[in-house]
Amino acid sequence: MPRSWALAAILVLAAGAAGAHALKVCIPSNPFPPISFPDHEGQGQWLVRKAVERQGGTVSYEAVPWPRCVKGVQTGDYDAAIPPTVTLAASIALPMRDEKTVDDAKALGNTNMVVLRRLGSKPGWDGRAFSGLSTPVIFNRGIVSIRDKLAALGVAGDEGAQPNESMLQKLLRGRGELLIMNGNAALVELAEAEYAGKLEILPEPFIVMTGHLGFNKSYYLANRAFVEAVWSGIARLRNSAEWQSVAPGLAK
Repeated sequence: MPRSWALAAILVLAAGAAGAHALKVCIPSNPFPPISFPDHEGQGQWLVRKAVERQGGTVSYEAVPWPRCVKGVQTGDYDAAIPPTVTLAASIALPMRDEKTVDDAKALGNTNMVVLRRLGSKPGWDGRAFSGLSTPVIFNRGIVSIRDKLAALGVAGDEGAQPNESMLQKLLRGRGELLIMNGNAALVELAEAEYAGKLEILPEPFIVMTGHLGFNKSYYLANRAFVEAVWSGIARLRNSAEWQSVAPGLAK
């Protein structure tokens, strides 16, 4: 190969490497099954990684408290976050079906947020309203969809704690009457000896959250074709035979 051709080939390869997307994504430091886990890959993490890899990119995940994750994506410390909901559409780029509607066909999945109480206690939730409640409802700090729904119901919220364990301890010790948290995570926690037979999950979920891969808005504008391809890739993966095979094992 002539020297000039070899040099040209090297330059092309270097340009391709420079143009590859290395996506920096934050996830909640709390387990958020089935979508994400701080210590292993959940369904959402798998979907994002596979979709990005099919566009020639790579993904790195960093587990941080959720409020820091949201702020980090808004400011550009992270390129993207898992799993923002429609409540953050004004400040984080989400896949849109039209100017006003988030495209849930490109979502990472749904999560039930459930209500817990001490076994035998009276306060309740029937799917529409709370009853017998005299203290603020405990929930993870920074979950806007829960904060907004409580406000719409005229119910005070207590988001002073971030880790699931801290919230569960507050409920167990009577520093609140009801707690809202990820339903799958609650099932795992209530199987532990510390909480078994002491706390219970009420039958009706408080809210069903649809989580997405949400991007920093400036990153989206600068890389629109790549981001749209990743979102479309997530939708295709969720309809694939491979997904049906791997999804159950990624849920816990």
